[in-house]
Amino acid sequence: MNRRDLLGFSASLALSSLPLRAQTLPRGAAFRFGVTDVFLHDGAIHLLQDYLQSRLGMPVQILQKSSYQEALEALRSDEMEAAWICGFPYVVARGFVRLCAQPGWHGQPWYRSYLITGAARTQAHSIVDLRGDVFAFDDPLSNSGYLVPVVALRALGQTPQSFFRRTFYTYSLHKVVEAVGSGLADSGTVDGYIWEVLMKRQSQAALKTRIVAKSRHYGFPPVVTRKNLDTALHTRLQSVLLSAKNDVQGRGLLRSLDLQDFLLPQESWFDGIAELARVLDGTHSPIPLSAIYASA
Repeated sequence: MNRRDLLGFSASLALSSLPLRAQTLPRGAAFRFGVTDVFLHDGAIHLLQDYLQSRLGMPVQILQKSSYQEALEALRSDEMEAAWICGFPYVVARGFVRLCAQPGWHGQPWYRSYLITGAARTQAHSIVDLRGDVFAFDDPLSNSGYLVPVVALRALGQTPQSFFRRTFYTYSLHKVVEAVGSGLADSGTVDGYIWEVLMKRQSQAALKTRIVAKSRHYGFPPVVTRKNLDTALHTRLQSVLLSAKNDVQGRGLLRSLDLQDFLLPQESWFDGIAELARVLDGTHSPIPLSAIYASA
């Protein structure tokens, strides 16, 4: 992890230790819901806004954040009530956010991190085969797009700087796929949900890539609320999301996201990500590579 990334990660940890300021949502105010680089095309964003407005019975504003750090800062400073984030930022921010709902992909609360490379590169079967590559990361606070491969490199006694020729961040999971598909990057790391959805939709960039290795299962990116949000409103949002599969409008939203339902989340689903975070900050010994990745 370079100095810039370490500063960002440390800032996030610092945020989680600050005292909470109690705040109620003013009458008539919009419910502000943040989205990040979890797969949401414009049509799905409008469907999400319409669905939440109709079910919550109040105005809803969708706020698009350019990074997980930005999303955490907005939640911590009461600029948003809820957000769909990644499991790594959730683990970092447990002090001031709480789980609300867990998207169910194929009906399960899990996903994997995929290492990808160009489709024509058939001899790469492990992260070891990517040494010397130009490598695309997603976000320094992304589990699939940063944490998993960096912890895997720790198992090899390596860092991104020592192992790869060059690295860069896209701050968008689908842009990782575009970077690898276009040849801008030799390889990269991406949320398996994103890659699978892009392949299903016949994305030209995705079709030019192949999977090198898949990680173990980790908790799917959750929907969270700020901890000082009124409990009744938190519970209303949770109920709205958990019941999405039961009505026509909700099922339309789920189809647009290639999800089957929303599940009642459990803290234990994020234990694997928490273990990786401890390896990253040096409070846990390295994890064997075989416990992180399997071949594709």
